[in-house]
Order: sequence, then structure tokens, then C-alpha cells
Amino acid sequence: MGKREPGIDLLRCVGLLFVTGFHFFLFNGFYHTPQTGWAMLAADSARWLFFSCNGIFMTLTGYLKSVQPLSRRYYRCLVPVLLGYSLASAISIPVRHLIFGDVQTIDVWITRFFSFGGCYYGWYVEMYVGLLLLSPIFNLAMERLHSSRQLLWLAGTMVAVTALPSITELSLVPDYWTALYPLTYYVLGAIIRRLSIKIRPWQGLSVAAFTAIGLGIVTLSSSNGTISESYGQSFGGFWITLIVLCVFLSLYHLSIGRRFTQVLAWASGGCFEGYLLSHLLDGWIYQAVPAWRSPEQYPAAFFCLTIPIFLCSIVMGKALHTLVQALTKRLAPSIKIT
Repeated sequence: MGKREPGIDLLRCVGLLFVTGFHFFLFNGFYHTPQTGWAMLAADSARWLFFSCNGIFMTLTGYLKSVQPLSRRYYRCLVPVLLGYSLASAISIPVRHLIFGDVQTIDVWITRFFSFGGCYYGWYVEMYVGLLLLSPIFNLAMERLHSSRQLLWLAGTMVAVTALPSITELSLVPDYWTALYPLTYYVLGAIIRRLSIKIRPWQGLSVAAFTAIGLGIVTLSSSNGTISESYGQSFGGFWITLIVLCVFLSLYHLSIGRRFTQVLAWASGGCFEGYLLSHLLDGWIYQAVPAWRSPEQYPAAFFCLTIPIFLCSIVMGKALHTLVQALTKRLAPSIKIT
């Protein structure tokens, strides 16, 4: 892309904020706390909103990569991704082994590294690599679809196959089809790019918020105990897909002041590597501050712990991203990293 789009940079930052917000619930006792009360309803709703984090990143991938021609350069863009994962793992593995007590043999760490377990969230890199390898098939298919109606039919088909089955217990399609939800997000991002679909931010964000609240109500009312007994959705579930679409359509085309645009451009450069490193801060800060375990205390914990983790993750990610840029210029000088 010749010109930076501030809305895209904003979405990257929102995606990382939602990642740290979602992981917040892994450390605050949420999954073992009884599902009762207004505070728990607010926590459920916030968690469902944050659950859209990975869908936002996958939709961004479709928006950005679907217009790039298939060539050697298309695949060479995997170099900074794999390099970022390798460096994040090189930082993560010693910390997990020496500080977090995850003591393993060198053979185990080597196996984990090559199976994308070198850092806790390496599974996203694994998914991204697979998505990028498969996406040219969909790019070529979408090039043959010349009308808006045809593109929307493709989007509807992907949603029907991977997302719609989540709203019913009936077996509408085999599970191995619903597991293709990353491709659905990719297609949605690509179609948004092609059709320039826009909605008013307040409309999209309102629908996303009301959907999250609705899911929170359903979660609370469907459980007699902890959340494990209540209504659930996966990352590719229908209602999560709806939240992702609303957030994306609300923010990707936003016009933002010049000063804030520069800040976003700087911060967004650290979001990928910050995502991979954020677990180090999670594992340290939440364990060091074990208080704030009740739903009534979650807001204070979020602003005092999660927001600083988000900001520090960006700073750490930006530092690592700068190193990745320098190494990529040596290994593959024709690649431009944004």
C-alpha cells in the first residue's frame, strides 16, 4: 500500500488491546467464579467483545494481502513473520524455563519451537502461515467475481459454512469445515477492500456492544455455576464474526488527526511482536499482583494492570519489530515491512 491508512493502524492497536483484554480473564479467577450478579454480566460482555481480537487480525490480513499479486514476493513476506516468531521465542523460552518454572529438556524446547510453541501465542503465527499459503486460491477466485452480488454471495457462503453452525446444536456441516474460519475472515476483509463497504462508526460499534451484552446475558442465564457450563462460541462463531465485522467496518475508514495518525503508525508497528511477547508480562504482572479477583474489582484491575500490559507490549514489540526490520533488510532487501 502506497499510503498508510490510519484506520488500519487503529485496528491493529485495537486488536492487541482486545488480545490483552481477553487474556486478562485467564489470570483473574474468572473461569472459576460463579456466574451471578451484574458485575459478572459486565465481565461476560467485556470478554465476548475482546473475543473478537483474532478475527480482527485475520480480517486485516484479508484486507491487506488480497490485492497483492501472486509472486515470489508474496511468499517472501513470510520472512519477517517467521523471524519475529523466532526472536520472540528466543526471548520467551529462557524466561519460561528459568523464571516461570516451565523446566524442560532441550529436545522438548526444540520440538515446541518448530511446532510454534516457542512462545505462548505462537499458534497465531502457525495459523497465519497456513492462511497466507492458502489465500492465493481465494484471491484468484475473487478476481473472477466481477459484481458486488457475486462477492457478497461468496462472503455469505463462507459465513454459512464456518460460522452459522455455531448458533445451533444441529450438525449442519462437518467440524473440519467450521475449522476454516480464518479463511472466512480473510474473505470478509478482501471483500470489504474491494467494495469499500462503510458504516457509521457509532452504528457499528453500537451493534458490536449490544451483541456482546446479549452474549453476556445468555452466558449468565445459561449457567448454574461457572462459565464452563454455559453457552459458548469459538473464535469463528457467528456472533463473534458479527462483532468483528461491526468493529472493522466502523474503524477501518476513520479519518484521524495528523498527530494521532503518527502515534498510531508508530504503535501499530509493534502490535504483532507485542502480541507474541505479551504473555511474558501476563505471567509476571498478574502473578505479582494476585488481588482483584472478584468481578466487582475487574474494572480496577483492567485499568491498573491490563492497560499497562498493553502499552508495555507495544513498546517491547516495537523494539523487537525494529530488530526484525534490520535483519529482514539483510536477508530479503526487497521486502517492505509496514
